Amino acid sequence: MVPVPTSALVTLPRFAYSPHGTFGRLSVDGGAPFYTVERPWANNAHGVSCIPCGTYALKLGMFYSGDGVGGKRDYPAYEVLGVPGHDQIKIHVANYMTQLNGCIAPGMTLGYSSEAQLWAVRNSQQAFDQFMNLMAGRDGQLVISNYVGGIL
Repeated sequence: MVPVPTSALVTLPRFAYSPHGTFGRLSVDGGAPFYTVERPWANNAHGVSCIPCGTYALKLGMFYSGDGVGGKRDYPAYEVLGVPGHDQIKIHVANYMTQLNGCIAPGMTLGYSSEAQLWAVRNSQQAFDQFMNLMAGRDGQLVISNYVGGIL
């Protein structure tokens, strides 16, 4: 049996910045990537911008989604620590940038919602569950970069 590393390396090269969202590919320990959606870049403004490229610590915490009404629930999620000008940045379930306040949402595929009229990631819950399984409760390091050349 191959031992699981005690700390995870999570990479997120972003490949698209647009008014419709910031999109990238999130990978744990070099494994198969998930797509991601974030808010567009807005000069790092708190709650309305994706966070700057950089290296950040990841620690397991909780995502507080609401009061339990309408199917909302609190659940374990990873927090991105040490982001200049931000706090409570989480990797959590969402399909659209409008569901995020500076956070990152994984998805299985990219798509467009004609109902919401937004670009999106699809099957965010499935991607999030797989991400959490890959993390296995470990702390980690998140490296966010701008994608440059090659095959994505």
